[in-house]
Amino acid sequence: MSACASPRVLGPSAPPRRARSASRPPSRASAVRAAESSSSAGALGDGWTASQVAAFADSPETRALVTCDLLELKPAELCPELPMYLLRDGDDIVELWARTESFFERARSADAKKKRASPLELETGARDSSLHPPYWAVPWVGGQGVARYILDHPEVVRGKTVLDVGSGCGVAALAAARAGASSVCANDVDPLAAVAFFANAEACDVARLSQTTLETSVEDLLRRSAEDVARFDVIMAGDVCFMKGLAEAFQAWLAEVTRRKQGAVTILGDPTRREQWAPKPGWAEGMRAAATYEVRTAKTSALTEGQEVRNTVVWLSAV
Repeated sequence: MSACASPRVLGPSAPPRRARSASRPPSRASAVRAAESSSSAGALGDGWTASQVAAFADSPETRALVTCDLLELKPAELCPELPMYLLRDGDDIVELWARTESFFERARSADAKKKRASPLELETGARDSSLHPPYWAVPWVGGQGVARYILDHPEVVRGKTVLDVGSGCGVAALAAARAGASSVCANDVDPLAAVAFFANAEACDVARLSQTTLETSVEDLLRRSAEDVARFDVIMAGDVCFMKGLAEAFQAWLAEVTRRKQGAVTILGDPTRREQWAPKPGWAEGMRAAATYEVRTAKTSALTEGQEVRNTVVWLSAV
């Protein structure tokens, strides 16, 4: 099985079109294609269910959620070229999180009523409905670093197939499309990240500015081997080392995929949240620190987590 779902084309085989506004979500036909794409992946991430993936498929309703009044269309600090729907500085992500959980509860209840579920089934479903925070609404600094590097060095991805792991809002994936990648797969275990990615791609006018084919995947790629992602020329990840166990798992996986084929490129953006598990020289064969970027924000910004300045190191390996 492919690591990414069937492509939803915004490039050469589809006529160029302007990004839709938040009040004009995609047609039902395109929503169905995106739903089929997102739900066809393999193993889901811990805590995610097939019913959640189905509920958060690309649709007019989910587009409205990822472009709601808690978000504004603006560029990330390091990437003025890429307007996206993002939380405002100082806004509490908890309110958006609550809305996503309420959205799923309504969808789950409506589906259960159609299937005439019993009260016991409804209660059990409610206990299992807790969602991860909406990280897709914040352009985390590690991803911004990868995006900036790609925009400054487009030759790294131009004409190549690219996989963005832990894509979130899609800032690095969008940068790869802007830089001329032949195809880009935005992978994130949160199905709403795929919806946000497509909304942001339209906001960035990717269809007009590039010939890149865009795909999404909700599969947990840490459960796949280097052979499973060997079709990608470039694999990149931004800000995935934010917890000890996850940092260790991602570094081991990325170290493995750096050897997937001759000429392959692997990129990791990391802001060193904890020195004890941050990537260090030698963590992967041929991996070098290629660039460092500084992001300055208000102390209230979720982006730098209470700091005014956070630096991101971009690690790059070309075999």
